[in-house]
Amino acid sequence: MKQKETIVVQVAPAPVPSPSSAPEVYRNADGERYNDGRYTRFQEQISSFIPKSRQFTDPVHTFAYGTDASFYRLNPQLVVKVNNEEEIQKILKVAVEQQTPVTFRAAGTSLSGQAITDSVLLKISHTGKNFRNYEVHNGGKQVTVEPGLIGGEVNRILLAHAQKHGLDDLYKIGPDPSSIDSCMIGGIVSNNSSGMCCGVSQNSYHTVKDLRIMLVDGTVLDTGCPESRASFLETHKDLVAGVLDIARSVQEDTQLSALIRKKFAIKCTTGYSLNALVDFPLSDPIEMIKRLMIGSEGTLAFVSRATYNTVPEYHFKASSFMMFPTIEDACRAAAVLRHETGVDAVEMFDPACIRECKANAGMLKSVKGLSEADSEATSLLIECRGKDRDQMIANVDEVLNALKKHQVPVCTTLEDYPFSEDPEECKLFWDVRKGLIPLVGGAREAGTSMLIEDVACPVEQLGPMTRDLIAMFKKYKYHDASCFGHALEGNLHLVFSQGFRTDEEVERYSAMMQELCEIVAEKYGGSLKAEHGTGRNVAPFVEMEWGSRATDLMWKLKELFDPEYVLNPGVILNRDMDVHRKHLKGSPKASPLVDRCIECGFCESNCPAKDLSLTPRQRITVWREIKRMEELPSKTPEDEKRLGEFHSLFSYYGEATCAADGMCQEKCPVKINTGEMIKSIRADEMKDTQQSASSMAMKLANNMSLFNSMVPRLLNTVDVFHGLLGPAFLEWTSNKLNVASGRAIPTWNRHLPKGASALKEPLKPTTAAGAEPLKVVYMPSCVTRTMGPSRLDTETASAHEKLLSIFHKGGYEVVYPDGVSSQCCGMMFNSKGFSEAAAVTMEKLEEALLKASENGKYPVVCDTSPCLQTLKEKVKSPELKFSMFEPVEFISKHMLDKLDFSQKKQSVAVHVPCSSKKMGVEAQFLAVAKKCAVEVHPSGVPCCGMAGDRGMRYPELTGSSLQHLDLPSTCTDGYSTSRTCEMSLSNHSGINFRGLVYLVDEATTAKQST
Repeated sequence: MKQKETIVVQVAPAPVPSPSSAPEVYRNADGERYNDGRYTRFQEQISSFIPKSRQFTDPVHTFAYGTDASFYRLNPQLVVKVNNEEEIQKILKVAVEQQTPVTFRAAGTSLSGQAITDSVLLKISHTGKNFRNYEVHNGGKQVTVEPGLIGGEVNRILLAHAQKHGLDDLYKIGPDPSSIDSCMIGGIVSNNSSGMCCGVSQNSYHTVKDLRIMLVDGTVLDTGCPESRASFLETHKDLVAGVLDIARSVQEDTQLSALIRKKFAIKCTTGYSLNALVDFPLSDPIEMIKRLMIGSEGTLAFVSRATYNTVPEYHFKASSFMMFPTIEDACRAAAVLRHETGVDAVEMFDPACIRECKANAGMLKSVKGLSEADSEATSLLIECRGKDRDQMIANVDEVLNALKKHQVPVCTTLEDYPFSEDPEECKLFWDVRKGLIPLVGGAREAGTSMLIEDVACPVEQLGPMTRDLIAMFKKYKYHDASCFGHALEGNLHLVFSQGFRTDEEVERYSAMMQELCEIVAEKYGGSLKAEHGTGRNVAPFVEMEWGSRATDLMWKLKELFDPEYVLNPGVILNRDMDVHRKHLKGSPKASPLVDRCIECGFCESNCPAKDLSLTPRQRITVWREIKRMEELPSKTPEDEKRLGEFHSLFSYYGEATCAADGMCQEKCPVKINTGEMIKSIRADEMKDTQQSASSMAMKLANNMSLFNSMVPRLLNTVDVFHGLLGPAFLEWTSNKLNVASGRAIPTWNRHLPKGASALKEPLKPTTAAGAEPLKVVYMPSCVTRTMGPSRLDTETASAHEKLLSIFHKGGYEVVYPDGVSSQCCGMMFNSKGFSEAAAVTMEKLEEALLKASENGKYPVVCDTSPCLQTLKEKVKSPELKFSMFEPVEFISKHMLDKLDFSQKKQSVAVHVPCSSKKMGVEAQFLAVAKKCAVEVHPSGVPCCGMAGDRGMRYPELTGSSLQHLDLPSTCTDGYSTSRTCEMSLSNHSGINFRGLVYLVDEATTAKQST
């Protein structure tokens, strides 16, 4: 092995020079890891066990993976998607041999720059079902998980386990970061994440039971396996002895031991988990090693599996939004609650946050005195929980009595801030809390980044520290800055916007950061990183917070576990005292549709293409770079070449494989729909290059009746060939045609439907003498008018026949809009960029629906959810907009009292389409299905990737998304409300998916009068 001096010194990085000026000497420092041949050799060696399809060196992928949720950018030399522990083991061997540092990356939602590198990035997520195994133990009291699982997903697994086995006690993992529905176990463990309610006692350090760890030499230590522990103690005596020597020196140093205990009494993720060296006796080095791994940010080893001791998830909760006259009063209240109650959560809103709350009508209605609150007012959002209601009430009383005892002043009276048990009101309070970060991110100036600092101090000092930080922000003219966070733990999040466009902006940030660290670490003895991890952001300030003695011990630990600095070097510890102000990420303008993007990565888990191509975050960051290059005043030949490569690669990875379904918007904190950006790109391309295609689209839009009459005939003809030639020949032929046509001709699969039956005249309802019949306008979509069941389905009727039957049972008179056979919502045109054709069809349809519904007097039902969503988004008439329903929503709101239900099926699957989720009818969808079947199993897939016909033209998109279908073998049927989605779901699940109206029709009869 090489001596540490040859590679450990972290010199000040510079911008990456052009190849002609690149230095001859490689150095293991950010910005100086050049390919002097080592990366070429590395790639050649790993290609013997990692296929090229999982290795990425092209400019688009390396740029896309060059950022995490922080404000840093380092573009990797190579991105490798890794499938299993064995591959990691082999890669590490090559990395050590070739001296090519590696960085492990899970969700990439880290905020301090710890999930990026300009060396080799190992991606352990978005690789199909790999690194996603789990096992629930002891009724949910423990759970074993792999690093590619999302935190919120694990909690849903625990909930499903309890429901399946009829368990009363619910459990969840302890850490509850605000990113829990996006961040993954790999990052939660490696960053020692905490959150709003978990505090210190329920973070990963305190709730992890066991880890499976791979060291840089490829050795695996499974701390839950006695044989593995014993073997490790024997084979790694020197490493164990080194850990014990450091631990012994710490335990013998009473001053340092006291400092460590004090530091970790509050939230602290600055540096390594030195508390591992004082929390356990010298007789248990394995326990020390296990805890050292937690919060080590991938710099000591790779964690391939974790077993958590879970914590109770209580049914009963109550929340109160209390207003206090000043920051000091609110922080004093937080200190009282921490020391004298068992309160579950206390979140602080500073005066800047209160100003934002005043813009929320729901908050003004729910919080007395909010509208009159002065400029100093501060609030605490307090939550109490209990296993039963009596326990919860007792906890609420404990909180109120403590505040009364200490006479903590509030803006009015305590009685004006009652604890609410109303789920909707509590959700309002907590949604406002979660929305504080987006408020800054969404309102910032285009071209700037949103920064989130994360500090903590003893709660008794939270008031004065907050005052000092607010004054600091004013001094440096950060006028949009706000301070809020987990007051119970003395933990503040500091959110503000910052540009890095000029030297002056960088200097302002640097000066502010220096003063921030001095205030927190030196004046208040606090944590510079409470829960977001050290990363590169505060690596230069670790010694300021910890002192030289503790910092030297951290360096020794690094060298014990990673003597060649192969594992994520430069993170947590860094010799470059300016690293926090280098490799700063720009945020160039790209499109008003996405300029507010903060690149947090929350969107990625909802994207059907995440395992296939680029995610929404990556599409935006790559498009930003394309627009930046396009706007260069003068381009070198290298610039022109790079821009051409970006355009060429983005065409498939960014544009073609985007479903444009907008599910990314559902998780985006600033509500960006990346699909809208992609649609605008498609529309621009059509204008610039495909005038003939646009003209054909317009002709089709004006002749939809002819088109709709031809499609069923075509489908029936294809079905005849299916019967005569069999599926294999049709699949082979269509695949060849798909490729030869440049993906214009869809591929065929055996669940392609036959043609739909012709629309029938609705039956007249029977009504009591003198009673006016109920009326509904029914708009059958193009899809259900043309596509019936498939040859493989046992059903033979079309969806519109089933919905007409349901309407008749409910006593409804059904009215079709004029020219129903020629009507279309335009979605099929809009998704492909034919915006003019889409507008023509929408205008025609809106006019017909207004007439049929008598300007919204009667409800309008469209049987296909994506079409209904398009209608709601595009119609101009507000009366019409609010009178439109998709079928499940209409049944739920208007027909439950008109039908008798019975559970006709034992076990069924349901897939709620993206559009239904976006319209907020998911809960109604499941509720209606449960009236018709004993067991209802959600598909667990946010989006199937079908996107109209895109999944047929790019079948790899649906294949990538639907590999995550996880349905029990007991399911006999599947249901949705989008015919094209149902086709793809059937193809990948092995069961027939059809419209939910089929199940409702089978399970209902007309209501019997009593």
